[in-house]
Amino acid sequence: MDLMQARLDLARAVQDASAAPAGVERLGASAGNRLGPVRQWLVTCGATALGLDPAATPDIAALVEHAARAPASPARRAFAVLLVDALGVPGLLAVRSSQARLGRATQALLESALPDVLLRAGYPFGADLEARRKALARLPTSIDEHLRLPEPSIPTWLSGRVDY
Repeated sequence: MDLMQARLDLARAVQDASAAPAGVERLGASAGNRLGPVRQWLVTCGATALGLDPAATPDIAALVEHAARAPASPARRAFAVLLVDALGVPGLLAVRSSQARLGRATQALLESALPDVLLRAGYPFGADLEARRKALARLPTSIDEHLRLPEPSIPTWLSGRVDY
């Protein structure tokens, strides 16, 4: 999975879904209904990245549950980053309710696929469920910063031995 392209495609899909024609809201098209094609795009993209048949993947919750149980791989990590971006879209993924199957699976996937990113973000691994969910809800705003490797504490030009 080309993560940069997938992130751009997600942003474009959300923008296209948000550009509903005037008057659609009055006909009962909620944000959840408008974002259905974006969810389906996530299923197709994630299933392809994980080597699954998108047609055989019933929904986003089933895909995320599968990804949470899958062995670590670059594609799994990339899909997890894509899910973090999706968390930043209001109404796209339901992770706030403790009863939500998708919320539990998303949390499990992110904790196992992105532990280094979550540590840099100050994620409270030992906290209660609600505190961890709130931390995940804030993560989309700072994910790019936490994906970058930290700078070395001693600059490389100073770390070499200098003989006088």
